[in-house]
Amino acid sequence: MDNRQDDLWRGGPWERPSPSIPAVPPMVSSSARPVRPTLSRGKRRRRWPAFVGLTSLILAVCLSAAVLRLINRPLGSFTPPSSEGRVEQEEYSTQPPSIPRAETGTGVTVELLSPGDTPLDYTQIYQKVSPSIVSIEATGDYEYSTGTGVILTADGYVLTNAHVVAGARWVNVITWDNQVLTASLVGFDAQEDLAVLKVEGQNLSPAEFGDSSALTIGEAVAAIGDPLGYRSTITDGIISALDREVDVDGTTMVLIQTSAAINFGNSGGALINRYGQVVGITTIKIVTDDGSAEALGFAIPSQRVKYVADALIDGREVSPGVFGFTVLIRPVSGGGLTIRDVDPASDAFAKGLQEGDVLVAANGQPVTSTQDLIRLKLSLGPGDLVTFTVRRGEELFTLEVALVDAELVS
Repeated sequence: MDNRQDDLWRGGPWERPSPSIPAVPPMVSSSARPVRPTLSRGKRRRRWPAFVGLTSLILAVCLSAAVLRLINRPLGSFTPPSSEGRVEQEEYSTQPPSIPRAETGTGVTVELLSPGDTPLDYTQIYQKVSPSIVSIEATGDYEYSTGTGVILTADGYVLTNAHVVAGARWVNVITWDNQVLTASLVGFDAQEDLAVLKVEGQNLSPAEFGDSSALTIGEAVAAIGDPLGYRSTITDGIISALDREVDVDGTTMVLIQTSAAINFGNSGGALINRYGQVVGITTIKIVTDDGSAEALGFAIPSQRVKYVADALIDGREVSPGVFGFTVLIRPVSGGGLTIRDVDPASDAFAKGLQEGDVLVAANGQPVTSTQDLIRLKLSLGPGDLVTFTVRRGEELFTLEVALVDAELVS
């Protein structure tokens, strides 16, 4: 029998499982079927016929005249119905696109800026950010998909979701002023759902990135992307939740939840704060088979985007880093979180962290909840150091602890 305490937060591989989808009250749709919420990714996809020659040409012409049926499967998919009226099962590749490779180790990094002094209205946000948003066209042997990207540098580094370009053989980037540029691949990570592309552009308009750790729940935001192929569409909303742990294809992602409308084709687009800074990359939404779920979109926080993008541009693989200990969720009187267990394979154990110790601060910032630790991990990986202030009885001291690879601890 599992005797774990209900208030136990499990760091890293021990993280307390979060449901992949928030609990939904029992409901019955008009067709008397239960409502099934699912996570959907945000690229828009058409599938080519799996054969070539004259027959494929005739079929392509016929399908071009048909009405394509939008389905609630991976977000952004368009699939023509078969001759028997069935919809083909969607399968998304997790393989990198087989496009030319770009140089890595160039020293390019993502800079996160502090919030501005003067909030912008939505018109000003659109005018500032839309030139930095691009359309992504990814073509494979049997399918064609579209999504969105964000320009990182004036000389052509572009950020998008990994699932937008996964498995593609050709990738084009279309800029605000309708330049069509062929993309090469800098880096790709399916688990983090981020990819960095490089195009031979000049004088492009890089986006300004803000720090997602400065966001507050209820703060106004906007999303810009290509929903259903309608380029450079802006939608408004708020930050609905922060540090939301969502299970996506067996991987736990820590995401920003937003009410800004995110639809098929928005994948890889920008979630923008009120100062016109990109604070997240839109990635998934929750949908239901009866369409009753609304305003449940998610974005990868810019803190994590920076860590992953910097690693990919530098030519390094991205591995999840963990602290190697568990803490109780409820803070102790006076602040801090109590250590419940320390993994013997962790650096925290080697440095002497013990069960019953109280974490008071991390890198000089007070630790008041597990969210503080979750957020801290977004910008860190294996080998990165964190300075913890620890209270043991009446003694107060500091420990410098390295995160370890999630696969190395039990």
